[in-house]
Amino acid sequence: MTLVHRIQLGAILLFEGLVRMLPHSWVRAMGSSLGWFAYALSRKHRRIARINLDLVFGEQLTPRQKTQIIQRTYRHFAHALLETLTLYRLNSNNFERTAKSHNQGVFEQALAKGHGAILCTAHYGNWEIMNAVLGLQKVPMSVMARPIDNPLVHVHLERIRGATGNRIIYKHKSVRKILAALAENRVVGIVNDQNVHDRNRIMIPFFGHMAATTPTPAAIAYKTGAPIITGYSVPNGDGTYELRYHPELIEANPNADKLEEIDRISRLLNERLEAQIRDVPHPWFWVHKRFKTGETGPSGIYDRA
Repeated sequence: MTLVHRIQLGAILLFEGLVRMLPHSWVRAMGSSLGWFAYALSRKHRRIARINLDLVFGEQLTPRQKTQIIQRTYRHFAHALLETLTLYRLNSNNFERTAKSHNQGVFEQALAKGHGAILCTAHYGNWEIMNAVLGLQKVPMSVMARPIDNPLVHVHLERIRGATGNRIIYKHKSVRKILAALAENRVVGIVNDQNVHDRNRIMIPFFGHMAATTPTPAAIAYKTGAPIITGYSVPNGDGTYELRYHPELIEANPNADKLEEIDRISRLLNERLEAQIRDVPHPWFWVHKRFKTGETGPSGIYDRA
C-alpha cells in the first residue's frame, strides 16, 4: 500500500463521518446537490446516457423527457452512494422502514429445492441496500463483487458489505466459489446487466438490440440445478425502496440442449430487466456503454460520445 492509498482512505472516512453525522434530510439534500454537480461536469457520460435512451426508447420519449431521465439518474446514484455509506444504520429492528420486500417467499421456495439459488439483479436502484436487507432477513447470501484497486478501501468496503452477515465472492476465479456457495444451499447474488468483452459472451436481444451478455447465471443454473430469482430495488424518492422479486423462479431444464437452454434463460433475464426499466427508467445506470460490443468487436455505437 502507498501513501496515496492512505490518503484516499482518509478522505473517504472523513466524508463518511460527515455523512453519518447529518440528519436524513440533509443527506438527501447533499445527494441532490452532488447529482446536479456530476451531471453538469460529465458531458461525455451524459452523451452516453442519451445514446442509450435513443436506442431503447427511440421516439417514444421526447428529447426533454430523456434529459429529465438523465438528470434523475445522476441524482439517484448520488443518493445511492451516500446511502451506501450509511448502511451501518440498518439493523434487524429498523430495516423495514428503509425497504419493503415484495414476493419475499421466492427465496424460501428456491432454497427448499436444496441446490442453492442465484439472485440476478442489475445496476438499478441500490443493490447494496437489497443485499444488506437480505442479510438482515437471514437469507444466506454470497454476493459477487469487483475488488477495489486500493487495498485499504477494499477492506473498508468489504467490512460495510459484510456487516449484515453476507459473504463476498470476488470475480477473479469466482466459479469455484460460486459452486461451493450453492452446495451450501446459499443464495449467490449476481449483477448481470453490463456489457461483456470476453470471448464467453453471448449476443442476445436487449431492448431490441443485440447486446453482449454474460452467460454465467444461466450456465451455472444449468450445471447445478439452482433456480434463478430476479429482483430489483426500486427507489421511492425519499430514501426508501421497494424490493421487487419476480414471483416466478427461472429453472433450467436439465434434459434440454445446454447452449439452447443458456440462450433461453439469458433472454428471459434480459426481458425481465427490460420490463423493470420500462416501468421506472431513471434508476438504471444509463451512463454505461451497454451496447459497446458487437458480434465481432466494438459496435461503434458510442463513437460520438
